[in-house]
Amino acid sequence: MLTIPVITEPALSSLRKVISTLKAATVVSAAAILSQGKSDLEANAAAAFGHFEDVSRQLHMFRKAVLEDALIPTKDNALTVDVDIDALDRVIDDVDHQIAQTKGALHAVVESSDRSGLEAFAERIGALGRALLGMVTLIAPSAAHSDAPFLFDQFFLESLQELSQRDWSAT
Repeated sequence: MLTIPVITEPALSSLRKVISTLKAATVVSAAAILSQGKSDLEANAAAAFGHFEDVSRQLHMFRKAVLEDALIPTKDNALTVDVDIDALDRVIDDVDHQIAQTKGALHAVVESSDRSGLEAFAERIGALGRALLGMVTLIAPSAAHSDAPFLFDQFFLESLQELSQRDWSAT
């Protein structure tokens, strides 16, 4: 097991950005599902797919930065955690796999005339969120257990509900 020292706070900050990108993908996915016009649906779906790709790209950039930072001596007062590189790669691979499945589920929903598959998409976005939060557990175990985990499936359903009640005629 090869480990590297990871400075916790900058790593957590980077992961928070990735989580924010996944939240944006979740809301835009809800907007795509609710889109009435073909052009709105296509634009929102493309934006959601782009956000999912950004999550993957940001995670791979995170991995690269963590490996590069491990080569630089840390300050004495920096809080670090030893991270198993293989475990890090497994989590990133799992997130990439979950992204592919989530994109497939979103594609199925937006392509169906009755928007069937909402539950399957909610499950997929939830699994993707849990996989991503696994990265937080790996990088900062104490931070991962201090808060209740964010539930991306619930966030998606709440976003869907909120967006469906909004008056879009003024926009």
